Amino acid sequence: MTQHPLTHPWRVARVASAALALTAAALTVSGPASGYGAPQAAPLAASVQTAAPCLTKPSGERVRADSPLNGADPNDVTPAQTQQVEARLAASARQRGLSAGRALGKTKIDVYVHVITTDKGKGGVSSSRIKKQIAVLNKAYAGKTSSKSKKTVFSFKLKHVDKTKSSAWYDWSSPEVDATDDVNAKTALHKGKLDDLNLYITSLQDGLLGYSSFPFDGILDLDGVVVLNDSLPGGSATGYDRGDSATHEVGHWLGLYHTFENGCSNPGDEVDDTPYQADGANVFSCSSKLDTCLTEGKDPVHNFMSYGDDKCLTRFTKGQATRMALMWQTFRAPGAGS
Repeated sequence: MTQHPLTHPWRVARVASAALALTAAALTVSGPASGYGAPQAAPLAASVQTAAPCLTKPSGERVRADSPLNGADPNDVTPAQTQQVEARLAASARQRGLSAGRALGKTKIDVYVHVITTDKGKGGVSSSRIKKQIAVLNKAYAGKTSSKSKKTVFSFKLKHVDKTKSSAWYDWSSPEVDATDDVNAKTALHKGKLDDLNLYITSLQDGLLGYSSFPFDGILDLDGVVVLNDSLPGGSATGYDRGDSATHEVGHWLGLYHTFENGCSNPGDEVDDTPYQADGANVFSCSSKLDTCLTEGKDPVHNFMSYGDDKCLTRFTKGQATRMALMWQTFRAPGAGS
């Protein structure tokens, strides 16, 4: 993942290099959104831009609407960077003889959970809440959260849980603000390989709900997902306490962008069946009537890769399931990238 020691994410990622500044993907409670498809026109209503102008850069994390970062994701991915990644994906897939139509069988992902508390052991999460979080992931990725959600090939198995007492890491800053926590904690705690999910649970700062690396980042020690402890099921993050910050971030970990990536402009989020979505304050809305871009389709406000609250987010599309499978085969499956 391109999590830089200088600009890493919170549902965001570090920028290890300009070319990979889109390294991590994060989910904030106030970020922008986009869709995929043919080139899009400007947002439909001027009022949308007036009230919440599109961000200069698309984002890849999840933040709260009241975040001091004002919804700007530390893992922003520009259209040019998006195209670079897609070119790399296409080249790698061709080299390995992969295609979007090639089926990937059921794939179980081992999950290594790293719980970080204060020096005195405060702020941790119980084993019960961790198990509920894994259950939330399995339900979402099995397409069981909505009649309109598509099932993916992925499931998750809790492999290991460890707890670390560190007040410094507990006050985990957004990589956009300070990448020290991301680099130091992950380097010390990471387990497994690129096909294993490392889930870091801590007290994220700056209004962040979570952030993640992308599969194409390829930096093993920094690979993984970081989520706010209070966002796990039963937490105190009102509106974001059902565990879907992890659902969103794991989507990034498996190669998805935000639905509002690149706003109303091509290439959107590189998924054909997620309509384009303007990247303003509208991304926090759960109104199924929203239609912020001139292209076909209303805003995918219920998609797990948008920015609504947990109750609002209920589905993945077939195109997203296909993209995650291709990303897995290309960058995460054993032997991928070799």
